[in-house]
Amino acid sequence: MTPDFVARVTIAAFIALAFLLPAIAQDPAYHRFADQRSWLGIPNAANVLSNLALVATGVYGAIALLSSRRAQLRNATAISVWCVAVGFILTGCGSAWYHLRPSDATLVWDRLPMTLVLTGVMSAAVAERIGENVARSALPMLIVFGVASVVYWRATGNVTPYGVFQFGGAAALIVLLATTRRGDDPFAWWWIAGWYCAARLAELADEKLWNATAGVVSGHTLKHFAAAAAGATIFYSLRNRYAGRRSTAA
Repeated sequence: MTPDFVARVTIAAFIALAFLLPAIAQDPAYHRFADQRSWLGIPNAANVLSNLALVATGVYGAIALLSSRRAQLRNATAISVWCVAVGFILTGCGSAWYHLRPSDATLVWDRLPMTLVLTGVMSAAVAERIGENVARSALPMLIVFGVASVVYWRATGNVTPYGVFQFGGAAALIVLLATTRRGDDPFAWWWIAGWYCAARLAELADEKLWNATAGVVSGHTLKHFAAAAAGATIFYSLRNRYAGRRSTAA
């Protein structure tokens, strides 16, 4: 069996498992964030405006990708990183919209582009650590899975497939990074993973960080900055100190 075939079967099994697990409903308390301050007429201003960091990160990524002096990347890697850049821009916009009026209806526009970010990161890692052909198969399947998990949650109220995509995907990425090595991989994956974990921990500690800072900043606001740092770490890897050392061939 080829690695490409194994990847397809593994992802298909992962998707099937996500939709067969017991249903979990979206917690209504999810929308009650610690920092609800308004500023200049903007409700939940800190959580809204901190999304500018995500948009700026995506723009930085697009500029880095368009630069004629950027590091050379495998074709599948470049496409995957473009997904990350576009995903960051759209996530920043969608998340800002959500935080203006938090609800399940607006949360859709936050979660949909976030699937593009995680898909791009996972596919880039596969391209660098396993091979281009496998990444070419994985990318479209993961995009469909991510989008389907959000649409399914909105239609049925079952958030399990989306949770499996987000947390299972992140876990699979860490396992991949821990079990593979490649000398010419330009990405600082463990810094990226570290910032991602910091973002998730800040999200979980939303109210605790709000209380610990005496109402200066909440965990959810810090989540946005930590996520932006993860993205910036990806795009910083494209600077031209790697130019000339890579081939676009698999």
